[in-house]
Amino acid sequence: MATRIVPLIPGSNQSFNCTLPVDEKNITLGFTFTWNGVGEYWFVSVTDVKNKELMLDAVPLVTGEYPAADILGQYTYMGIGSAAVVPISGAAGIPNLNNLGTDFVLVWTDTLG
Repeated sequence: MATRIVPLIPGSNQSFNCTLPVDEKNITLGFTFTWNGVGEYWFVSVTDVKNKELMLDAVPLVTGEYPAADILGQYTYMGIGSAAVVPISGAAGIPNLNNLGTDFVLVWTDTLG
């Protein structure tokens, strides 16, 4: 099973493309990570770079226990894999403006289930 940590920089909204190994093939996706200051949480939008089509919009970056931890669990039909926000360094709760990419990482892997 291929696993990759999506490269994130804490403290700022960001957009970039990233090639990920998913289900024995490489896919290139466009990511836009946005901080919701009112709700105090991060969300991600995902674009198919090849077709320039928005695939997912405003998916909250929350933590959880398996299987709920897979933020893409309801999108398995898209074939873009599974992803989870994983706390490291003893972090608790959900990522805030300054710790996404350091205390919390976004791990992308093959489609689960």
